[in-house]
Amino acid sequence: MMGVIPARTRQEGGFALLIVLWALVLLTLIFTRLVSAGRTETEVAFNLRAAAQMQTEADGLVYSTIFSLLGPAASQWKADGTIHRVSLSNGSAEIAIVDLGGRVNPNTASAPLLTALLHQVGADVVTADAVGEAISDWRSPDAQGRFEAPQYHDAGLPYIPPGAPFNSLTEVNLVLGMTPALFSRLAPHLSIYNRDNTDPAIADPAVRAALKQVGIDIDAAQTKRPLRDVFITTKIVSKDGKIAIRQANVELQTSSSGLPFKVLTWAD
Repeated sequence: MMGVIPARTRQEGGFALLIVLWALVLLTLIFTRLVSAGRTETEVAFNLRAAAQMQTEADGLVYSTIFSLLGPAASQWKADGTIHRVSLSNGSAEIAIVDLGGRVNPNTASAPLLTALLHQVGADVVTADAVGEAISDWRSPDAQGRFEAPQYHDAGLPYIPPGAPFNSLTEVNLVLGMTPALFSRLAPHLSIYNRDNTDPAIADPAVRAALKQVGIDIDAAQTKRPLRDVFITTKIVSKDGKIAIRQANVELQTSSSGLPFKVLTWAD
């Protein structure tokens, strides 16, 4: 005669089955998470590889543009900011070249020229004069003297002029009296990489007006100088919409590096 399973035993068996089911659910969740994490890591690695490849291609376009600029004049693209579009196997690219010879170098420009340019971009006479002098004082060797330093301290600024050339345009934003709004209007007309005096033949209207204001005959110099300092921007757009941008300040016709060009700075 078959015995009857006690109720307590049946309850224990049901509880054990419940534990097994919960364990299976937990293992399934863990497995799913591991698979998902592995897939995510694979996708991240793929995206990083694709981004690195696009960045390398953008770098290559910068060098290709440099070699083009070193070639015959007839084959050179205009260095006037015009966007040149080219097709690539995996997408398309845009290349823009700017001749920095038409910009004002805050490290070498006179205080009157800086003042005139500030006035041309919208600063009032008093502000233009003060900020123009402040830019000139910033780079002057005696800028840490007894006149400039107290003015910065009195304005609550935690620094004083270094008495050295600007290392970047962003430093111009630090001079006494400069505001973010004024700097945003001034910066497009400046470059610390222009090794020559500003060329009126390729200068923009604001710079030409400033040059004229300080007595430079802008109509007497209409022969464009050879390219020496350029700013190159390359932008790659892949077929799936990914974007890579590369920018470079480049010296042409330089012998300091033993090459006909020198890349001074890179930026993404």
